[in-house]
Amino acid sequence: MNTLLKDKSDLADIEKFIPHAHILGAMQKAEGIPTQDIKVISTKFSKVGKTTLDKYPNLEWVVHRGHGVDSVNLKLCKQHNVGVVATSPNTNGCAYWIKDKLVEGGCVIFGNGVISKKVQGIVEENFEIINSKTDSATIKQIVSLPTIKNIITTVPLNDSTINMFNAELFENCNSVNFVSISRAECHDNLALLSLVNSGNIASAHIDTLGTESREELVNTGKVKYYNHTSWDFLGEKNDHKKLSEIVNDCLNDKVSNAILERTENKWFQ
Repeated sequence: MNTLLKDKSDLADIEKFIPHAHILGAMQKAEGIPTQDIKVISTKFSKVGKTTLDKYPNLEWVVHRGHGVDSVNLKLCKQHNVGVVATSPNTNGCAYWIKDKLVEGGCVIFGNGVISKKVQGIVEENFEIINSKTDSATIKQIVSLPTIKNIITTVPLNDSTINMFNAELFENCNSVNFVSISRAECHDNLALLSLVNSGNIASAHIDTLGTESREELVNTGKVKYYNHTSWDFLGEKNDHKKLSEIVNDCLNDKVSNAILERTENKWFQ
């Protein structure tokens, strides 16, 4: 009983796969759970930060049932030597949603995570990859190439990607198609509205769009807002077997492809 599964709305019948875990709803209090015993916590919506890390002093791993981990404070997890891994449950759905929205022509793909890699494997168009090491001058040069007709973003939300898709990035683009599954905070909506009206952006498909100027963007007829439904494009269900395997790997410190590694303490072994 050293595993805690939170946000149980997507965990129907999980007991068949992880029979001895504590299971909580998103707003349910952890009453009666022996906090000292918990080594693995799995979340979908709940934030993991100081409160959680202080409450569970022997926590070793956080398993996030999603792709990005912006709800997990990686800096604090590192300080507490807590590893973080994501299950990436809807990679195929998100990737094929992106492909479905593309127009003919070259692509620039921002991000190089699991969804981006899947997109790279299924798109028929030529593409360029922008990652965290690509400098701003190179980015502006690539997105302004006349062969580029699609700008795709799969980047997670962090300090460097807030308002990343702004007037400066698109200023030399000509009638591009913008496709985004990134968080709303990655978009500068006022800038996007101006770019649509000026023709720099000819069309846009945005999965998650903040409220600022959202109505104005949609009313242009060139911007489609999908209310965060890209993940369900293929109607795939959660893979409880995969989650069980990841939790078991965490309990045995055999995790592969962790977002944040932890250091095993061998002092007392």
